[in-house]
Amino acid sequence: MDMQEKIKFGDNESKSHEGDTGPNPGQECPFVGEESTRVRLMLPDADPSSRVTMYSPDGHGTIKIFDGSAQDQYDHLLENYTPSPFKLIYWDPPFFTGKQQEADFGSFSDNWPDLPTYLNWIRRHLVRWHPMLEDRGFLVVHCDWHAGHYIKTLGDQIFGYDNFRNEIIWHYTGRRQPARLRVNAKHDTLLVWAKSETATFNPIFEPWTRDEYVRMKKQEVHRDEEGREWIWGHQGKGQSHAYRIYLDEVVARGRAIDTVWNIPIINTSAKERVGYPTQKPHALLMRVIALCTEPGDWVWDPMMGSGTTLVAASQAGRNGFGGDWNPDAIRVVQARIDAAKAF
Repeated sequence: MDMQEKIKFGDNESKSHEGDTGPNPGQECPFVGEESTRVRLMLPDADPSSRVTMYSPDGHGTIKIFDGSAQDQYDHLLENYTPSPFKLIYWDPPFFTGKQQEADFGSFSDNWPDLPTYLNWIRRHLVRWHPMLEDRGFLVVHCDWHAGHYIKTLGDQIFGYDNFRNEIIWHYTGRRQPARLRVNAKHDTLLVWAKSETATFNPIFEPWTRDEYVRMKKQEVHRDEEGREWIWGHQGKGQSHAYRIYLDEVVARGRAIDTVWNIPIINTSAKERVGYPTQKPHALLMRVIALCTEPGDWVWDPMMGSGTTLVAASQAGRNGFGGDWNPDAIRVVQARIDAAKAF
């Protein structure tokens, strides 16, 4: 059996990783067609499990931290909560680096027997995440060059090729070495799927200057009777002078973001660094949450690590549910929420 067949079908029962096991790839999602008479909770309700700690930091939404693996969280949500509760699932799984990821306050293994084992593990989780999203929800999978192209294919099989919305490049700076075998890899990838065609983003704009805009448009700048600067707006062939674009309005609104996000990594002296491996920047998660959700929506991070997703969700007026199998992660996240740190 060749590599592609192993990846698609699995050459054996894949070994679990970090305590997570789950339905076989292709198994029907548990919520589909399910009928039940048991009473389910809404996420804001008190939780029946002692493994859940609930917070309302500064009155900005509700944060629930689950002490357990992604599999345990899935089972708990499936058993106790109404179906499809989340507007956004942000998943930052291991990247298939083959390393033991370590930092001052925590560690986790990213070692795998082989690529098919890793991808079958990824697929089982993607099967779980799909029914947990509301119809207008989004799944964002954070990955890099090690296996991102394989994950894209798996996600398309489960969410549908037409529901794939964007490949977002998170570009960051850092030390660069002269290329011998590989050019310096200075980006991660965010793969974004919608649950359905009804899901829509919130427009986000970045700051830019008057001079940057003028250089891009390459037009003569005019002034009206009040001294305001403007250029001509186009409406297709033969309509190059259709309307006025005022520069002050363009600068005030900002420039719509594209799929390359230049956001700095967390350097060793950054105030937001908490000492947990592979911590992601607060600014990155704030943008993901702003793009995909509205105030009051629920966000789930099933492998929360340092908890940046939950901190950002709270500060953005969203509600957050997250968990981790690693006790170091639980301690770090609880301390962040307790301190209500603002980064």
